[in-house]
Amino acid sequence: MKVFIRNASRTLFIAGGITLAATAANAQMKIGDNPSVIEKSAILELSSQKQGLLLPRLPNFTAINTAIGASVVDGMVVYLASGVPANDGIYMRKAGAWVKISSAADAVSNWSLLGNTATDSLINYVGTTDMQALSLRANATEGIRVETDGRVQLKQVPTSTDVALVDVLLIDASGTIIRKQISPSAFKALLTNVDNTQTTFNVSTAADGQVTINAPIMDGAAGKNYGFLNIADWTRFNNFVTGGGFTIGALITGVAAELVNGAVITYNAGTSKYDIQLIAATGTQNGIVTTGAQTFGGDKTFNGNVAVGGTANVTGATTLGSTLSVASAATVGGTLGVTGATTLASDLSVGGNATVTGNTTVTGTSTLTNAVTLGTVVPTATAASYDVLVKNTTTNVVEKKAIDLDALTTAVQFITTGATSTGGANVGFLAGTTGADFNIVADGTAKTVSFNLPDASAIDATHTAVQRGVVSAADQTFAGNKSFASNVAVGVNTVANSTLQVEGSVSMSIKSVTATYAITATDNTILANATGGAFTVTLPTPTAAINGRIYTIKKIGTGGIDNPISVACAASIEGGVAGTDYMIYNDYTFITVQTDGSAWYIVKK
Repeated sequence: MKVFIRNASRTLFIAGGITLAATAANAQMKIGDNPSVIEKSAILELSSQKQGLLLPRLPNFTAINTAIGASVVDGMVVYLASGVPANDGIYMRKAGAWVKISSAADAVSNWSLLGNTATDSLINYVGTTDMQALSLRANATEGIRVETDGRVQLKQVPTSTDVALVDVLLIDASGTIIRKQISPSAFKALLTNVDNTQTTFNVSTAADGQVTINAPIMDGAAGKNYGFLNIADWTRFNNFVTGGGFTIGALITGVAAELVNGAVITYNAGTSKYDIQLIAATGTQNGIVTTGAQTFGGDKTFNGNVAVGGTANVTGATTLGSTLSVASAATVGGTLGVTGATTLASDLSVGGNATVTGNTTVTGTSTLTNAVTLGTVVPTATAASYDVLVKNTTTNVVEKKAIDLDALTTAVQFITTGATSTGGANVGFLAGTTGADFNIVADGTAKTVSFNLPDASAIDATHTAVQRGVVSAADQTFAGNKSFASNVAVGVNTVANSTLQVEGSVSMSIKSVTATYAITATDNTILANATGGAFTVTLPTPTAAINGRIYTIKKIGTGGIDNPISVACAASIEGGVAGTDYMIYNDYTFITVQTDGSAWYIVKK
């Protein structure tokens, strides 16, 4: 946890006799003896006769390099406690690497520029032990590099165009570099030594070391070995693949009877492509559907919708004067006339007039956009109640409602205004302010309607459905935004002494999250548990509407600095660059932020 000492000339006493004095948190700090005497040139001073500075002790650099990576800044100091005395000691980060701060004893074991004695190649060597490559340079230019796996790289090797130079460097089985002379033919271009007149593939070597590849060309003759493609064959295949391979030729409207497959494919030598000519279907010929007049043979079944833009002629058996059965949606652009029973298993849409003189059964949705004429309505005896069809004005769907016949004959009354009723079944509304109820008088007989004023409440936990009403003395929950023009006091029956006065405990929202989370208006304290890994908590974008809002983000769990919490925001945090995250590395460290409507500022940590 970060601790800031803000008051000037403050002294803290710590167990063990150490005192800490600071003139200001952003100025100088002294820890230890003589707190009143501070070295002017030091921003941090340690003073003790019996205690020292204990640096972080690392078993190796793997964890810190992995956790911090390239952000390990130069100047960082740690103590390596690997258990190997020759390697242990104080290390400083310099030029992107960990450099040991050697003692005089360590310097004796270093290689001298003037030569060394009593060396043992099994013990003494020039190189690295920290998985870093060894680089040999002259004038700051790298010439030789030894990788961590022992591979040697020559970085500056010039080239030559002199073909007379035939001495090359080779590496024998022991790794020793040796010089060897080879034939100049080894440097000749391989393609100049290709013979394509042979019938078999083989490789031959001349006396001067020149190698010739015998590569036969494929000609397709019987008994011949396979070989390479010639340019003409290659061009044909290339045109076939990259040029599309096929072209669509002219439509064939009349073909021989034996061409029953509906298409003809021919090879065009001029374009090196295959032409596909589609055949128009006839009453006896397979083929495609064209835009011209055609006659099709065989039974046809349509499982989906059928739309006819012109006249539909049916030359087979047709029953339209009786039952009409449509298994799918039917769309009729003009008048539909059915004189018999009609069964529609799906949707019916009629754009013109529809006249039905028989029974009609519709099991799907019916949409009638014009007049509907019912030829006969069968009368029935009077019943106590009826089911009637009404139109839902919201959805325009026709719905069935049960209506009490007495309600239709006696419940409708004429409403008048004035001091008394006009008599009969009429009801008069009387004006008045006496009492809690509103009185209605009809035909001299008092009728009373109580206007119930319900208690205001929120019906559900989401406050989306609310009940308006009055404030009562019972427990209530209110929905909707409420603003108070004056001060508010809670828990005390007096005028508030501040904008908000609370006499008692205060409960605020607290939420624990384990993965990426965007803070909302209903949050207050966020407990970011990073035990399972690092993630981001995002603050709302500051606006004038949330000016003054406060959030607290606290990292919990056992994730350590390897699993930091990133506090993100599109605006700036604590004066930083907009969009830059604020990082919380240590467990159980927190920040409290507040916005001025344009940025977020840390007010407590």
